[in-house]
Amino acid sequence: MHCPRGAAVLLFGCLIVGLATLSPPSCDAVHGIVTSDAGPVAGAIVRWQGATDAAHTDEHGRFKLSRARRQHVITAAKPGFLIAAGSPPRLHLAPVPDDDNDDYAWIDPTPDPGHANNCGNCHTQIHDAWTRSAHAGAAKNPKFLHLFAGTDGHDGSGPPAATWNLQAEHPLGSGVCAACHAPTLTSPELDYDVRQARGVHRHGVHCDYCHKIADAPVDKLGTRFGRDGYRLARPRGGEQLFFGPLDDAVRAGESFAYAPFYKDSRYCASCHEGVIFGVHVYGTYSEWLASPARRDGKHCQDCHMTPTGTMTNIAPGKGGVKRDPRTLASHHFPGAAELLRSCVQVKTAVARTGAGITVTVTTVARNAGHRVPTGFIDRHLVLIVEGRDGDGRVVAASAGPVLPERAGAAWVGKSGWIYGKQHVSAAGRPLPFWLSAAELIDTRLVPERPDQKRFSYPACVQTIRVRMVYRRFWDEVAVRRKWQDNEILVSDESIRAGDDGDEPP
Repeated sequence: MHCPRGAAVLLFGCLIVGLATLSPPSCDAVHGIVTSDAGPVAGAIVRWQGATDAAHTDEHGRFKLSRARRQHVITAAKPGFLIAAGSPPRLHLAPVPDDDNDDYAWIDPTPDPGHANNCGNCHTQIHDAWTRSAHAGAAKNPKFLHLFAGTDGHDGSGPPAATWNLQAEHPLGSGVCAACHAPTLTSPELDYDVRQARGVHRHGVHCDYCHKIADAPVDKLGTRFGRDGYRLARPRGGEQLFFGPLDDAVRAGESFAYAPFYKDSRYCASCHEGVIFGVHVYGTYSEWLASPARRDGKHCQDCHMTPTGTMTNIAPGKGGVKRDPRTLASHHFPGAAELLRSCVQVKTAVARTGAGITVTVTTVARNAGHRVPTGFIDRHLVLIVEGRDGDGRVVAASAGPVLPERAGAAWVGKSGWIYGKQHVSAAGRPLPFWLSAAELIDTRLVPERPDQKRFSYPACVQTIRVRMVYRRFWDEVAVRRKWQDNEILVSDESIRAGDDGDEPP
């Protein structure tokens, strides 16, 4: 049939438009559906593995995902299901097993070519960071073991001390300590002597344990601790299952489940909140609940698992994919020793008047998600204020708080203050939390709430020195056990007293 030229051009143009209309949508996007045994899954997260952008399935389980430049596998995830990987149009989610295998054999974190599943074989950077953390030393930290069994802290060879000895003073408390410090340690006889932990149990809070936590309920805090407060899901039959904050983790022969609460403070609560033997020994989680950090949407992991910015692959050369470094948490877990100097701010104002000198010390904990210090009940800060005359001689303050005996022989009676949770006897001496105390005094810093202490000195004082020192344990315990690293200097400032009554520069 003859067709005029103009009509032919029109027909050709129509064909082009028609072809464009009928072209499969995969030209610029990938379409598909996520299902489970119960049917389509709404709200599932779908992404190219390792990509930062993701799609969410609609109420019919359908998704549209932009085509990636690098053709990785597509993953789908939703809490309560195992992460699926494959090719569209259909990805199927299987439910997370709802049982827990008590006979499960824990995986050792230590790199070992002879044991292919050991965590450190693939996750080198994460393992190296974890080995430097308190979690890795939870079951073998010498100071913990010395207090647990009363042994001499110098070399461990001395006879057990009569006091500050949990096993001697409260032997039934061993299981409470083990629940957090050695959570995979089991004992049919209920003899939880952490010193006897061997093999993987000696690694304390290790990789496999943390990533077998299927849920972290907070309805029984203070009565259940550590492993007793978590719901675990250990697989059977030689299979493997891991929980974590990544929604696109996949590896042949293993199963992974996306658990967003791994980025939530409640994940930490079971080991960091507890009323033990009637004493509120650990209160970090409840302190976070009342903190400005929580109101601002910040969780424990934001400070204690901050990405390093340098790790881009959690298993390079072992099946891992390149990721945005901001999505990969550090496993070093920095604590007081590394964060206090940036958190605790001490400012001193010195004013000279006709009657002498007034010193005002203002201390505030900035950007903290809990009271400072927190954690183990014996941790405390000591503020020491010292005046000296023109010849460098120490001059006692005429007014202001002074340090009690529990501050230690070097500082007792000096001007200053203790910021700590103080579990003390009727005589004011510190007691271990497993013994009954006459008083529990909590003078710790509340986040973002300045605390002021004022001291008065005679007019002869020319220089004021203000120090803030962090102590892990009470001085009398550290001295008795010869612990040399008990103190960390947080700040130290010497200020010349002005002559005009103004705050010095």
